Amino acid sequence: MCVYNLLSLLQMNAITEVLSNSDEVEQLILRNTGLTDELLKSLATVLKRSPSEVTVINLNLNQIGPPGVNVLLDLLLFGNQLDDLGVQTLLSGLAELQDKTAALHGNSEQIHFSPVSIVIKELDLGGNGIDSDGLRVLATFMRYHSHLQYLGLAQTPCSDMEAWKVLFESLKMNTALTHIILDESNLGDNGIKLFAEALRSNKTLRKVDLDNNGFGEVGGHYLLEALRSGGKRSLEQLSLEGNYISTALMANIQEGNLWPACGWLPIILNELLYSVIHLLGSLNSGGKTSEKYLLGLLTRSLRHKPTDSPTHVFEVCELSVHGR
Repeated sequence: MCVYNLLSLLQMNAITEVLSNSDEVEQLILRNTGLTDELLKSLATVLKRSPSEVTVINLNLNQIGPPGVNVLLDLLLFGNQLDDLGVQTLLSGLAELQDKTAALHGNSEQIHFSPVSIVIKELDLGGNGIDSDGLRVLATFMRYHSHLQYLGLAQTPCSDMEAWKVLFESLKMNTALTHIILDESNLGDNGIKLFAEALRSNKTLRKVDLDNNGFGEVGGHYLLEALRSGGKRSLEQLSLEGNYISTALMANIQEGNLWPACGWLPIILNELLYSVIHLLGSLNSGGKTSEKYLLGLLTRSLRHKPTDSPTHVFEVCELSVHGR
C-alpha cells in the first residue's frame, strides 16, 4: 500500500488515521505537499506508534527547515541498535552535513541562492548498544563538531571507564550542551567520579539525569564536591533516582547548590523583604514587637530548607534533586 500526496487530499488528520490503524503502509510519498516543520513533527509522532513498517519516505520540495532535520534524525534513530559502527557512520555524516551547509551559507553570493545552515541541536542515542569505540567517536564529535544542546545516552552500559573518561573530558570545555541523560548506564562510583570532574569545569549544563547507575555514597560525595567546588552556577536539575544514596547525603547535595545560580537575587529579595517588614511594623499597632516578630520570621525563612515548602519564596534559586 502506498500513501501518496495525502496532505493535499485528506489533510493531516487523515494521515494520522491511516498510519494509526493500518499495518500495510510501506511507502509515504509526501512530495511537494507543503509539509512544514510542525506538521513533520506531528507525522513523526504518528510514525513511531504506527503498526506499519514504512520503508520509503519521500519529502522532496517541502518547507522543511533545520528544526525538521532534528525531527527526522530522531525518527531515524528511534528503536534502532546502531552499535559502534552505526554511531561512527551517523556522527561522521552529521559533522559533514553541518560543515558543508555552513560552507554553502558563507558562499551564498557565489551560488546565487541562500542555503539553510543545518545545525543539529538534539541527539538521542540511548539504547543503541554503544561501546568503547562509539563513546570515543562521540567524544571527538562533541569536541570538534557539536552544537548539541541535548544529548541522550540512557542505557549505554559500556564498562570501559577509559572510554567514558574520554567522553566526559570532551564536556569540560563544551559551551553548548545544557541537558545530558545518562540513566541506566552502569556508571557506578568510578564513572560518577569521572562525570563529576567534568561537571566541575562545565559552565552550561542545566539538567543532568543519572538515574539507576548503581552508585552509592562514594559517588554521591563526588557529585557534592563538584557542586560545591568553585560554585556550580548553572545546574538546575539533578536526577538521582534508583541509586544508593542516603537521605542525609541527598539533602546535602540539594543544599550544595541552593544559592549560586542566582548570584545577586538573594540581596534584592532580602532588601525587598526587609522593606515590607518595616512597613508592616510601622502600620501595625504592635509597633516594635510586631516588627521584631516579623524579622524573626525572615531569619528563620533564610535558614529554611527549600524542600520543606513547595511554595517557598526562594524556590527560584533551588537546585532540583530527585532521588529515591
